[in-house]
Amino acid sequence: MNQQSMPIVEALQQHVKTQPVSFHVPGHKNGIAVTSDWHDMFESVFPYDQTELHHLDDLHDPDGIIAQAQRLAAEAYNALYTLFLVGGSSAGNMAMILSAFERGETVLVQRDSHKSVINALRLAGIKPVFLLPDYDNSTQLSRGLSLSTVKKALNMYPEVKGIILTSPTYYGWASDLTPIIQLFRRKGAYVLVDEAHGAHFSTSSVFPVSALDQGADAVVQSAHKTLPALTMGAFLHAGKESKLSHQRLQEAASMVQSSSPSYLIMASLDAARRYFYNMKQANDWKIAESIYYVRDKIEKETGLSLITPDGMAHDVLKCIVKVPKGYSGWDLQKCLEQQHVFAELADHQHVLLILPLDAAALPEGWHKRIKIAVDNMHYQQRSSKREIEKKTPVFPSAIMEAEQFSFIHAKQTRILLHEAVGNTAGSDLIPYPPGIPLFLKGEKITSERVSYLLEWLNNGGHVQGVDYFRGNWYISILKKDEHR
Repeated sequence: MNQQSMPIVEALQQHVKTQPVSFHVPGHKNGIAVTSDWHDMFESVFPYDQTELHHLDDLHDPDGIIAQAQRLAAEAYNALYTLFLVGGSSAGNMAMILSAFERGETVLVQRDSHKSVINALRLAGIKPVFLLPDYDNSTQLSRGLSLSTVKKALNMYPEVKGIILTSPTYYGWASDLTPIIQLFRRKGAYVLVDEAHGAHFSTSSVFPVSALDQGADAVVQSAHKTLPALTMGAFLHAGKESKLSHQRLQEAASMVQSSSPSYLIMASLDAARRYFYNMKQANDWKIAESIYYVRDKIEKETGLSLITPDGMAHDVLKCIVKVPKGYSGWDLQKCLEQQHVFAELADHQHVLLILPLDAAALPEGWHKRIKIAVDNMHYQQRSSKREIEKKTPVFPSAIMEAEQFSFIHAKQTRILLHEAVGNTAGSDLIPYPPGIPLFLKGEKITSERVSYLLEWLNNGGHVQGVDYFRGNWYISILKKDEHR
């Protein structure tokens, strides 16, 4: 196949050249109906925002340009087949879980999974057994699941039908999945991988090995996270030896996505696939040189220290900044934003920067702005509460069955967060980003995790499911008679 072609992009370009008359949705009518006060912002985009015209194919039943684009993506990624997603990896996680498992089946699930995985488990009626990942001793960040934990869980739950993994982690650690995949293949069970942050992995040996190349049955990748695709653009790949039904996966993807998919997003996926392929053909040293140029610039010219993980594969696009003692990651993030430099996220001790594959994507003088931000942070008076401890979420066991996982519609009441210990969480409590639930609805609220949440909130972090009112943090709990 011709990897330089972009079927969706080219078809849209040809359509616009004909100066079409629109008697169909969308209502902006190729941008003509847009009022002048914001027309200029989208003038060049509106004509390409189309619908399922005969010659533009249909994402939910593709047999034309979309089918061609998906086949090109499958070839580029060495997949059995690939589906385009306009709802992000969240839609992909839901689709692969809904297609792989039946209601009531037991599945092993990495506990630091994204909230979309948790939502899919609920929708599918699956019984999850959560596995706690290993944590790095120096950073207290998740490093993914260990093989020993997986083996122990398989001995305890021999009936499991599969495992749902997250690799890489949000901070870039990537597990060696091959031994885990081999275990489940011998068992005839599925391995599904949320590889949202790894769409670029196969471009160079400087990156970890993709789960797709390690033999996973299905892999979700957010093209928009590290490739030049529009937000919500993602790929859902089936592995070369996957036994997942193509029809079931397509049906599940259609079920969780809009019936009016964005042609702008699909076109950007088409273009991102070509970009990926061309990067893959480039010399390894060129990609590595560009990335390490940026990393070195940060360390040498801003005074910041970067985490250099040892003993485990790590994505070098994930630049983990270690904040100086006496400050939190949120302190540095605030100073960066004052210089119009925006990081991916901050936590107690770190700021996470996601680097571009090509340093040319950064504006001139970017490192000088970071240096000003660091200097400004040092000028600030250190607060007594800034002696941030190394903290990691505390869970009762490395292997945990879900507590009251099905109470989706149970009655709730509001309570002060610091008074909630011993009650049952009435909603998921999710530090965001990264979007990994600290408490799941139906879980018992423990003092250790409440302490972690309060420190996160009081130092400037955002948590979904927590409200602030008159100087206090509030959460929902299940009413006592709802969870007997």
